Amino acid sequence: MKRAFTLVELLIVMAILLIIGAGLFYAFRTIFRQSTTQALVAKQEQDVQFITSTLVNELSTVGFGIDRSRLQVLNNGTNLSDVQGSNAVVAISGSEIDFLSLATRQEESAGCWGVTDAGGNLTTQARDYLFRPCTSASWGLPSDTSKVVCLDLSTKQDITSSCRNALAFFVGDKIYPADFVTRYYLDSSSTASKLCASGTLTLFKRVGSDTPQPLVDCVGAFRVRYIVQSGGSVNYADSVSDINSLIGIRLCMLLQVGERQSVQSNIENFSTDCGGSITMLADWRYYRWAKVEVDIPLRNIR
Repeated sequence: MKRAFTLVELLIVMAILLIIGAGLFYAFRTIFRQSTTQALVAKQEQDVQFITSTLVNELSTVGFGIDRSRLQVLNNGTNLSDVQGSNAVVAISGSEIDFLSLATRQEESAGCWGVTDAGGNLTTQARDYLFRPCTSASWGLPSDTSKVVCLDLSTKQDITSSCRNALAFFVGDKIYPADFVTRYYLDSSSTASKLCASGTLTLFKRVGSDTPQPLVDCVGAFRVRYIVQSGGSVNYADSVSDINSLIGIRLCMLLQVGERQSVQSNIENFSTDCGGSITMLADWRYYRWAKVEVDIPLRNIR
């Protein structure tokens, strides 16, 4: 005669199965969380590379298409209107940089340029600031110069009214220079993302009077400094007395990578070239950070 399972035996089996199931569930949850965290970190590391590349490309265009009379530095600039209302091409103040460039608007033909002959006709195929082909059909040259800024080939002075034997830069229906002032700055309010460490901010970009656009969250610090050449030495400074000594700018950022961790980690601070150390909150040690320090040459102000 076959013996049936007793209640105790069934309870023991059920308990064993529950223990095994709980173990499998915990293991699966741990693997899933690790996989998700690694994927998030990888994506955010790619985002750091992307935002760094974007900033380097755009900051390198400082002075692109700008006439000689505006190639000055505004050392005490604090907001967008300072560059708009002066002849300055760049102004740095704390965690903000304002600069003039015809290449930073995200529109078709932005950053496009060409060369005109004695009759005002484009003699070379129009290109953008990365030397990619542009369409020059809507420029209006040679009879209409309202959609371009023209600079003398040698002096870089503004000769838009005639635009003969000149460098021609496309501006379209925008107002020069007000609509081409680009501003990068940290918003004063806390970052919107709940994944960001406390005390971090959002980096914004604003071009002209357009609506500011958020670029990246979880920014621990953002600085830009001047690179100045004096004699045979190169220095990093927060002000410049002569734009002829300005050879570049240094971009410095501290960006959060990934979510909060259970263990603390060391955070690499800024170097002296970036103006020295920054104030960090104690809670930041529970997050991973990417430090960005890169020199960007300014070839358009020569």
